[in-house]
Order: sequence, then C-alpha cells, then structure tokens
Amino acid sequence: MRVFEKPNLQDGKWKCPICGTAEEKPVVLISITGTIQGNVCRATQFHLDCLNLHYAEDEGLIYQAV
Repeated sequence: MRVFEKPNLQDGKWKCPICGTAEEKPVVLISITGTIQGNVCRATQFHLDCLNLHYAEDEGLIYQAV
C-alpha cells in the first residue's frame, strides 16, 4: 500500500470519510468496489491513522479495529 505525504486537495472539497477533516497528514488510496477495469480503478483517500489497521502475523491477516 503506497502512503502519500498529504491528501490531494485540488478541488478543495475532500474530507476523510472516517474523521471528516481535511488535515494534511499521510493518506492512502482505497479502491472503490466495482470500479476495477483491467489495471485501473477509482479510489478514495483516507487518512492512514484513521484506518487503524493491524497485522496478525501468525494468521497473515490485516484487520481494522473499530
């Protein structure tokens, strides 16, 4: 997963879908279900720390704590 230094704010309307802010902190792109066409898809930016992802190494599982 590629991490970007800050969100792309070109339109000035973006807000993280989780926290609802446009803070300039690291973001990742998550693909939108049903938009994959070959090697291209639409995606939404999320603050990395808002995702709260964890890795269970013994099970090979990435999960989100909610």
